Amino acid sequence: MALSAIKQMEELARSMPDVISLSQGIPSSPSDTVIRESVINAIRSDMVDKYSAVAGLPELRELISNKLKENGMIYRAEDEIIVTAGAMQALSATIFALTRPGDEIIVLTPTYSYYRRIAELASLKIKTLVLQEHNKWKIDFDTLQKMITKKTKILVMCNPNNPTGSIVSKKEMIRIGILAQKYGFIIISDDVYQSLYFGEGKLPSIAEDESLRKHIVRIVSLSKDYSLTGWRIGFLHADKSVVSKIFETHDLLINCAPVVSQYAGLVALENSERITQESLRKFSEHRMLMGNYLETLRDHLDFQWPDGAYYFFPKIKGVPGSEFGEGGEGHIRLCFGKSKEEIIEGMDRLKNYLVYNTYTQNNYETSHFGIRITEEKAIA
Repeated sequence: MALSAIKQMEELARSMPDVISLSQGIPSSPSDTVIRESVINAIRSDMVDKYSAVAGLPELRELISNKLKENGMIYRAEDEIIVTAGAMQALSATIFALTRPGDEIIVLTPTYSYYRRIAELASLKIKTLVLQEHNKWKIDFDTLQKMITKKTKILVMCNPNNPTGSIVSKKEMIRIGILAQKYGFIIISDDVYQSLYFGEGKLPSIAEDESLRKHIVRIVSLSKDYSLTGWRIGFLHADKSVVSKIFETHDLLINCAPVVSQYAGLVALENSERITQESLRKFSEHRMLMGNYLETLRDHLDFQWPDGAYYFFPKIKGVPGSEFGEGGEGHIRLCFGKSKEEIIEGMDRLKNYLVYNTYTQNNYETSHFGIRITEEKAIA
């Protein structure tokens, strides 16, 4: 399987000088100093050189359990939490463990392309529920219910959504939960961006509904909030009956999450309130910066302000956008997790391109992207 288009674009960007890449969702800031210093001490104290328990360090799982409890989610450290090598490994372990070839998975699109790629690797039948921008990316429940069959095993959703930044509302969560109970499928709630919510208060999670615990696997990454993308650390939690099925697959895939990264995760969560508040404040400023740039380009593109995550998903004529699935056609994803300097320079370049593109379309024979003119007219 080839790399995703997102990764291909990032590899291309790295190979070229002076490129401003706003594609991949990597925070610009380094991880917090207290995390790095604590991990250095753990290394020097010979704490990271051996395997941990398969499910992760007991003290880390206990801390995760306590943090979940603070947010209305009751999950036991000993048998309902697994520390993973990031959200990707958690997704893979969950999908491989809970399905068999030929089973069906429902994916809400546009969304993160790796849901479909993992499902393809697991030989699943993928059904996509296309969300429409003109409907503010809301779920069409009549269409969703018609898609569900006896073979439907999983519905996966990302909340806040990558790449649209849209939110699954509490009312929509309730309706999804009712369907899961009625038809017996599992909801994978990818809550990677849950702390990056720009509305009032905290964004609720579907995992807060105790009546749904046997129908939910919630996946969390520490990559975005804590600038730990390179450390590959996250976790999943679910009812014991579901975790017991995922546990063996997790063990076969990686044995245990990297122990040095588990210590980074431990310190990150111990300082979570301060670090996540700082991250939200920074990304809120970056959201305004990029959004104000896009407002000046309304003649060239359409976009909605995101309620969460750290992406804008503007629609630009002539852009494929199909990497994010149906409904993503014609859009590009712009990450405002980058530095202010990168955002300003990148948006200046985008603005110059769009203005030039419009000019050439109005005055010259152009290609698909509006940047090639014929030799005759170029000389003229």
